[in-house]
Order: sequence, then structure tokens, then C-alpha cells
Amino acid sequence: MPFLERIQNKLAKYGEEYTVTGGTFLGIFKLLNSSTMSTYLDDVEEMAVSHPGLLLITEGEADIDVDDRLTRDRRTYTVLRVSQHRIGNATMVKIAILA
Repeated sequence: MPFLERIQNKLAKYGEEYTVTGGTFLGIFKLLNSSTMSTYLDDVEEMAVSHPGLLLITEGEADIDVDDRLTRDRRTYTVLRVSQHRIGNATMVKIAILA
């Protein structure tokens, strides 16, 4: 099974819907621990995270950018970073850091 199909199957099975910039996508949310936070954010950005941050793994086609806002569990999060993970020229998944 190709890599993209495996990702899509996992998102379909375990992902939850979220809305950002008018579109609805599937993603897997994880509490952001300090080591992962330091991988994506510098020290000043880490101090700005006031409540538990989240790591979002989402579809490659998801229209999510820095400074977008999304709501999950009645909390509004701001996208601090977006990282695209590609195979060749195709984006397989996006990882977003939310605070």
C-alpha cells in the first residue's frame, strides 16, 4: 500500500474534523510536550504558549497557514508553525504547532 494511502486511512480511522479558513479537514491532535515544542519553536515563542499547546498532523491538502485560528474543545488555538512533509514534490502530511 503506498505511503499516501496509509496516511489517508489512519486519518479516516483516527482523525477528528476541524475547521480552519473555511474548510473542514481531518487531523490527529496530540498534546505538545517540551521536547517537540523546542524542535519547532525558539525560546521566545515557547514562552508565548500560555495553555497546553497542540501538535496537529493533518492532510497534505489542508489549507492551514501560520496565524490561522481553529477551535477544538471550546478553545481557540493559533497556528504558530506549519511544516510540510513531502515525498518528491507531493505533500503527504502537514504538521502544525498550535498555541
